[in-house]
Order: sequence, then structure tokens, then C-alpha cells
Amino acid sequence: MRAARLIAYGDPPTFEIADIPDPAPGAGEVVVDLVAAAFNRRDLGIWSESGYCPLPVTLGSDGAGVVSAVGKGVRDLEPGQEVVIDPTLGWGDSEECPTDAFGILGAPIDGTFAEHVLVSAANVAPRPRRLSWEESAAMNLAGLTAWRAVVTCGRAGPGMAVLVTGAGGGVATFAVQIAVALGARVWVTSGSDEKIERARELGAEGGFRYDDPDWPAGARAATGGRGLDAVVDSYAAGVWQPALEALRRGGTLVSYGDTGGDDVTVAAWQVYWEWRRVIGTSMGSPREFRQMVDHMASASWRPVIDSVHPLAEVATAARRLAEPDRFGKVVLAIG
Repeated sequence: MRAARLIAYGDPPTFEIADIPDPAPGAGEVVVDLVAAAFNRRDLGIWSESGYCPLPVTLGSDGAGVVSAVGKGVRDLEPGQEVVIDPTLGWGDSEECPTDAFGILGAPIDGTFAEHVLVSAANVAPRPRRLSWEESAAMNLAGLTAWRAVVTCGRAGPGMAVLVTGAGGGVATFAVQIAVALGARVWVTSGSDEKIERARELGAEGGFRYDDPDWPAGARAATGGRGLDAVVDSYAAGVWQPALEALRRGGTLVSYGDTGGDDVTVAAWQVYWEWRRVIGTSMGSPREFRQMVDHMASASWRPVIDSVHPLAEVATAARRLAEPDRFGKVVLAIG
């Protein structure tokens, strides 16, 4: 089969389209013939971190395709079924957090930037047929991360005031759409007026420039002085303190990333004296993945696709992932 293999770390990375052996399913496994796959910031983090895992490796956590082979003991799945892939590995039975075996598909385990991928049968779910193949492939990692952050941790629901930082990113875009679909009032932050306007088109009530030091006051004013019920953040450094200031008493700061840096400084009283919660999260449980897929099967909104590239142009797609005007998911067309 053809696969886009990462052969050298760097920014930009070096890929090679190579012919590698077709996978064969073992007990409890399935092979999926991929129609589309999608990038995440995780991929950028991997190729930017020299020595993350031995090379070559096939990146890609997101994918949608058709089951082509099933291993011994697999039930309820058969060749020809259209599926999406849950990229979370080794989560376990707890809803609170994963086991020590936790991992993510796509380095060091070969991922979805290939014609076929081998996964556990427990890691596939029926593809929502109302979505295109590209949209189906785009929702997996980012959609799951956003679902857990917004629904499980942020407890978004009708009338709640939710702010999502970093409008335009894959997870952030899903977070806006999910919160809006659940009836929440949603705002965003961004360094781009254009991205704030794009978020409005997705249902957000408005947004604030994160380079404006008074944005927390603006957020409180937008909620009638009460403050936000939840802030869903991926940036960390420089954001936690203003985010806490924008929250209502008893509100929640949900952190799912640290793209701005992992060192944060906050006034401790903004947490304990205001009865606020800070919750860390990444990815989600198998139950949450299926909740997200079920939601997508009946929701009225669709994943936002920034651009679609053929597998052979994986290097071009990788560059697009890092461009500042990107809005939504970068997708590879494979099958």
C-alpha cells in the first residue's frame, strides 16, 4: 500500500510516499481502507520534536473509510461497512481519566496517512452518512477533544455562557459548534478580526481580541456583568489569568492544550476565593467518542474544512496546517 512516511523531523518536515506491506488483522482487529484522513496540531508537534519516535513512521490520527478485513473474534463488523476511527488508544473503563496505557494513533503506532490502517475493532464507529467523507475524517480527534472539553468538563447547555479561546483552530472550531448546538451562548478570542467574524458565522455571539488586555471586562459586560460559566482554552501561558477574571464565581476553566507555552502564573485567590474549577483534559473515553459520533449523525452543523489535498501532496498540506490564516481542518483525500 501507499503511505506518506515521515522520514525526517523539522519545520517543514520531510515526507516520502512509499510502498509498504498491507496490514493484516489479528484477533480483535480490523483493516480500514481509508477514503480521507486529516491533520491535527499533534502532527505538527511530532514533526517539530526531533526524536519523538523512531523514523520512518506514518502520521495521522483522523480517518474515515471502509472496513476491508476483520480479525478473529470481531463481531458486529464486516467488510464493506463505512466507519470513522477513534484515535484514542488504551483509555480503559474510567470516565475520569485514561489508564497508563493511554496513547494516540499516528506515531509511534502507524496512523491514517496511508491507503489502509490497522486498528482495534473497538476503535471504529459507524460513519455519519449525512457528512461527506472529508467531513467524516475531520471530526475524530478534534471533535472528541472538543466534546469532552465542552460537554463533560465545561457542562455546556442551554443559556450557559461559554468562551472558546483561539478561534480558527480545529478543536476550537468544533468547541464553538458543539456549544452552540447545545444551546449555549458562545464567545471566542482571537488575534484576527476575520476569525472572530468566521466564528460568528458558526453561531458565536461575538469575540474579543486576545491582544486587548481589557477583554475579560468585555466578556463580563457581554454577560450582563455576571461573567462566563466556562472558558475552554488551548493556549495556557498568558491566558489563564485573564480567563479566570472573565469567569463568574463558581465558573470553570477547561484546559486542553498549551500551544502558547506551559508555564502559567495566576492569582491563587482567583481560584479558591471565587470557588472556580480548573480542569485539564485531552482526547476522551470510548463512550464520549460514540456520544460525539451520535451527535454528529443528527446535528445540523458540519465540520469546517479549510482545504483538501491529495495524499501525494502531504508536504503542501503540512505547510497549510501552520499558516496563520487557516480556519478549520486540513484534509487528505486518499481513496
